[in-house]
Amino acid sequence: MRTVRTILTVMLTLLLLASAYLGLTGGIPLVREAHTATQSLATGTELLYGVAALGVLVALAGGYRWTLRALTVWALAVTATSGLAPVVWGNTPVMTGVVSGAGVGAVLALLLWGWHAAGARAAPASAAGTGARP
Repeated sequence: MRTVRTILTVMLTLLLLASAYLGLTGGIPLVREAHTATQSLATGTELLYGVAALGVLVALAGGYRWTLRALTVWALAVTATSGLAPVVWGNTPVMTGVVSGAGVGAVLALLLWGWHAAGARAAPASAAGTGARP
């Protein structure tokens, strides 16, 4: 399971680096372009996933106990953005946003579940709090 955890951590790290870059470089210019409340909400969730990705990278590097919670915030922000953005910026039908958000949410949930499950079996001592930072 250690190998699985390592592979998932590498995949997650690459995804988080891309997410931080895209969330911040895509979200900052949209702050001025948002003209409706829903566009502002989508922009806010995009900025949130960019900032959250940076926080998760710090948590992963430091081995903090709150890493899974930070990952959850990031995943929820990515999921919300993937559902909102096509509708509010691309003028697509609401069902497109629902399907997009559900698909992204399912993939991220599986990734986080696999990462957490592999780590829980590989290092039960850290799950008890003895090997992780506060």
